[in-house]
Amino acid sequence: MNSKRLSRRDFLKGAALAGSGLVAVACAPAAAPTAAPAPKPTEAAKPAAPEPTKAAAAVAPVPIEVWSGWTEAAAKNIEQILDGYNKSQNKVVAKHVVVPENMTQKLLASVAAGSPPSTAILFGAGTAYQLAAQKAILALDEVGKPDQVATLKKWMAPPIWDLGVYKGKFYFASMWNQCYAMFVNTKMCKDKGVDPNKPPANWDEMAATWDKLTTYDAQGNINILGGDYTSVSNSIARFLGQLVSDDGLKITANHPNNIKALEWQTARWKQVGVKKLQDYFASLQGRGERSAGNDPFLSGLRATLITGPWQFDTIKRYKPAGFEFTVWPLPRPTGVDKTGMNTYGDGWIIPKGGKEPAAAWDIISTMTGATGDRDVYTGLFMVWQCVNGPVSPMMVDWPKFKTEVIGQCPGYQEIFLKDLFNADYYVYPAKIPTSDSYSSLLSAEWEKARLGQKTPKEALDYVTEQAQKELDNWLAKAG
Repeated sequence: MNSKRLSRRDFLKGAALAGSGLVAVACAPAAAPTAAPAPKPTEAAKPAAPEPTKAAAAVAPVPIEVWSGWTEAAAKNIEQILDGYNKSQNKVVAKHVVVPENMTQKLLASVAAGSPPSTAILFGAGTAYQLAAQKAILALDEVGKPDQVATLKKWMAPPIWDLGVYKGKFYFASMWNQCYAMFVNTKMCKDKGVDPNKPPANWDEMAATWDKLTTYDAQGNINILGGDYTSVSNSIARFLGQLVSDDGLKITANHPNNIKALEWQTARWKQVGVKKLQDYFASLQGRGERSAGNDPFLSGLRATLITGPWQFDTIKRYKPAGFEFTVWPLPRPTGVDKTGMNTYGDGWIIPKGGKEPAAAWDIISTMTGATGDRDVYTGLFMVWQCVNGPVSPMMVDWPKFKTEVIGQCPGYQEIFLKDLFNADYYVYPAKIPTSDSYSSLLSAEWEKARLGQKTPKEALDYVTEQAQKELDNWLAKAG
């Protein structure tokens, strides 16, 4: 992760300076809708097909492949999203290709073989940074024409544009962005004397609320967990931490604020009981937050759940009869006076050597909402209800987005999107060529500390030392 300090004033200023004479994003009116594609003639009205000519071939839609790692039901969502794009215009036909594992390695192999896809959707900007470091993807701001790049930059919120930048060039165009809040079972709150209309003001109050909502069986085992927060990246962001220096040369896993974040988690686990929490989570094996009706929050095994707005889709599809919930903002840690935000995006890249880069740019521009019919971009958040935050705050004024997205998800705009667009401090995946291995090492050592096997400082000092060695070795070999 790379940290970027950005005040609200800087946020608005950055939006204003994104292009000459541009107004601030937060104050800009909704962009005017672009012209919809001409309606297709009915069967009866279709003229007889002419003989194929060179001119006819020149205007035929360009077929391109889009790789992504989504599988099963998620893959169907992506295919539905791409189908909406295909129907919205007549220049490009996008075909989804599922790459269920080893996306980075397969993209590198396809580039080396001279047969990469035209574009791909990556889970997080961290992978894009690594591919950029290996010169396997194109800088998007060199693919698009200057006016096209300016349009996209003007559209995106400044911190989301910055997420896509590596070594001064724009490689990764996020199509949506993670943001977080706390889903709360209102009935459980009322049963335990907790006011569902009064969110905790800081992390100490949050922990006290979880204690009130947690229930135990006769043997002292946890029946219902009031709440918990074990995220590494989100905790670091909330404590205003940092994982790599701004120049990308120094690993800062043991930054003082990172240590504070881990100390809070380890103290919390020690207070509740490490073994009790381990046993509780072991009992939930197979019950992830995206496991349909087995979702622990929907099935009454958790009173609260800190997660992203994709939880709205799970609730919409699988909530049991009579289930009631509300959403609380994720508070700042006690003593922290700014809001930190972690986001990594899911988004678009163009592999080096891919066919039809102009066609790839078209789908990227449309599927970030920058151009095209914004009803099509809205469709991303309807197929996957409120799945994440849009890349631009201007979407909140788009009519269909207001009714079909914001209107369907209470708390989405005033809590999730406020957190995403109005944070004071942003933490991204580490902008280094060894981002994935660094993240994996950090997660493993973080858990060891949380389980009481190491002190927070010991764990993070070890990560800093080992990740620095790996980064230095990579840079030395790369010259």
